[in-house]
Amino acid sequence: METNEYILNGDELTVTIRVPETCAGTRFDRTGWITQVRLDSAGVDFCVPESLIAGQGTGGEGLSGEFGIDKAIGYDDAVPGDTFVKLGIGALTKIDEENYNFARTYPVEAYEIRTEVGRSEIRFTVDVPEHNGYAAKLVKTITVDGRTLHVRYKLENVGSKKISTNEYVHNFVSVGGHAIGPDYVLKLPYAPELKLLGDGGVEEKLELSPGQLTWNAEAGGEYYALYEGFAKGEKPYWELLHVPSGAGMSESGDFGAAKLGLWGSGHVVSPEVFVDLELEAGESKAWTRTYRFWAA
Repeated sequence: METNEYILNGDELTVTIRVPETCAGTRFDRTGWITQVRLDSAGVDFCVPESLIAGQGTGGEGLSGEFGIDKAIGYDDAVPGDTFVKLGIGALTKIDEENYNFARTYPVEAYEIRTEVGRSEIRFTVDVPEHNGYAAKLVKTITVDGRTLHVRYKLENVGSKKISTNEYVHNFVSVGGHAIGPDYVLKLPYAPELKLLGDGGVEEKLELSPGQLTWNAEAGGEYYALYEGFAKGEKPYWELLHVPSGAGMSESGDFGAAKLGLWGSGHVVSPEVFVDLELEAGESKAWTRTYRFWAA
């Protein structure tokens, strides 16, 4: 029987992942698209959709990865009608001479994605055919271990041109469906530096103090801010805590994060940790994101 999702079962977590062939759009990585994480013993869900209104937004939900949001592989080399690489999705067709825009939908020839499924682990493999000298192999492995979720990546440059791109996960999350506001704390165990302040009244909604961000009011309406100042280490890049319930989640990794984007609205907050990927022909890079979940 055909299914639209895979389920990974650990001792304490249930993780729901979309079947790549059922994914649509040309923004989010179709390999390992995690739409829900549930901490079974507490009955707490951590993933929400980008928008609660059908048809609005760019289709994000849960832990939605994306490659090249501002560094599309081969886009500048292509002329309208040529294809360029969107890792985890397919060969996209350049429409016109406008700059690449992640929010646009491009004609796409989807890559073949090989999937190997176990009870608590799933692996996705994509061989990216050559496009104007660009070619790659992407392997993503997701493993559930207790209250921990590991997402392991390996990207190989098998083309003749250098790959210069980045990757992040647009974490569309909340804790148990609680609205985002003063009941939350986003802990940041480093010294973030504000790089860009976007629209949405960020200064009125968020307060940055040493080691944390807090909300001054219910976070209605969209907002965005960009921070730098990471240090590589074992501490989480971020830790989201819903104070009244004592439940929360964190993300850590084994790479030096390039920057942290923070997007959100009333029902969702999205800490976005970026890794830069600079691979000469023949080079490869492996990195891991680790999520931990808890409840009081």
